[in-house]
Amino acid sequence: MASFTLRPSGAAAALLLAVLLWASNAVTIKLVLREIDPLALTWLRYAIACALYAPYALVFGRAAAPYSRRERWLLFWAGVTVVPIFNLTIYYALSYTTAANASLVRLTEPAWVLLLAALVFGERASHRQLAGLGLALAGTLALVLLGRRAGGGEHHVLGMGFMVANSFSWIAYILCSKDLLRRHDAPLVTAHASLIGFGVLAVLTGVSHSQAVAAAAVRLSPLGWALVLYMAVAVTVGSNLLFNFGLKRLTAGAASAYAYLTPVCTALLAWLILGEPITAVLVACGLVIALGVYLVNRA
Repeated sequence: MASFTLRPSGAAAALLLAVLLWASNAVTIKLVLREIDPLALTWLRYAIACALYAPYALVFGRAAAPYSRRERWLLFWAGVTVVPIFNLTIYYALSYTTAANASLVRLTEPAWVLLLAALVFGERASHRQLAGLGLALAGTLALVLLGRRAGGGEHHVLGMGFMVANSFSWIAYILCSKDLLRRHDAPLVTAHASLIGFGVLAVLTGVSHSQAVAAAAVRLSPLGWALVLYMAVAVTVGSNLLFNFGLKRLTAGAASAYAYLTPVCTALLAWLILGEPITAVLVACGLVIALGVYLVNRA
């Protein structure tokens, strides 16, 4: 039987499709938030996603290496950061600012990692990295201060604050996952973290908000349900599978470089679907941030 080999072109196609799914996420969120609140959206999205993750975790988890006590704690915090904190912060952020603005803040995450490593762990950065950090943070500050000219609304600054919190939650998830991935399969860690995170969300909000979530689900239009299903299946599960698929053939650096395309695709989709403007301020801030993150990654 002939063996199947993943070619670089196939890896590139998988990563580009993953980028498009990531870019569509912000636009889809803004559409769904016209009908339901952020907490109800988090519930519905992860109830569906976890219905897919649970059988996978049950079947493949039996043969996998058991988690140590330390790893169980890391898995718990990975779940908390990736489900309730990450999702609620991005949903509230997109309630107050544009999809393009939010996407640009996510692009600065390597700069935040560099800053945290220097402040918390005392790691030394090169002159090029420091210059990149300065550019990325300056571009973000300009986007916050001038965001209303970039299409942000009256509460744009609040939305950007939620996005910064969102970036830190994602960084925390990556740091928790990094140790776990040394001994465990990435899709299985993702499944377990998502199940734990949804469990925490259910415990913390189930009693007080279950009736409101059920009422929101009943009121949701057919289009709204289609978008929630798309977010749960394609964006939450599908994009991770595509990224891992592409990562098998390309280096981690080459694969992560595709993330630079996400803000561009997000801005174009938001312009086409939501009518959000692509302003000179948005483009200028985006270029400054992208150059800064490029210098951070290259050093």
